[in-house]
Amino acid sequence: MNDQLTPINKDHLKKLIRAELEPTWFDKQSVSSDMSWVTPAVFEILFTELITHTRGNQSKAARVLGINRGNFTKKLNQITTREFGSDESL
Repeated sequence: MNDQLTPINKDHLKKLIRAELEPTWFDKQSVSSDMSWVTPAVFEILFTELITHTRGNQSKAARVLGINRGNFTKKLNQITTREFGSDESL
């Protein structure tokens, strides 16, 4: 069991996801809800908040996530490219 304090209320997050899925629980017509937006949204919020919290220090932000700086930078670049709609041909 992880005894570390966390700023994320896991129970609240579970409730939000269940609330999103609940309308499809008994509805046989729409068996699955489109949840494809969840992972990209969580990554975007997590990475941008971490980079703000660490005042731009990618090494510190990566340590918080338990990943190396290179992987953090790669994911952050993917997020910012998607967010700003950068053109790869430039």
